Amino acid sequence: MKVTDPDKTYIDYFQGAWCLQEGLANRFGVRVREGLFLAVVKIGDGQVTACGKAFRIPLQLEELPTHVRIIISDHVLNYPTSDLMDVMTGKISFQQALVFQK
Repeated sequence: MKVTDPDKTYIDYFQGAWCLQEGLANRFGVRVREGLFLAVVKIGDGQVTACGKAFRIPLQLEELPTHVRIIISDHVLNYPTSDLMDVMTGKISFQQALVFQK
């Protein structure tokens, strides 16, 4: 799932929802900004919260902590047409990702 900030300052790429109990879904993802990204979590209907440090783009996936690689891999697995990997590896720019909607 891809969510673009209304001000176009970031894009959130989320995994599928994980239901812990009826009506409460957690989403893990990454927030991409111009030149960097960081892991995020959204619990239920709450705000998206940053988790950990920011990483520079472009990146080498194998250099990331395991939990971040899992979030990215899960997103790509569940959303195969996503542009996330293209943005993170520098194949397309953050600005291009803002206009690419799929």
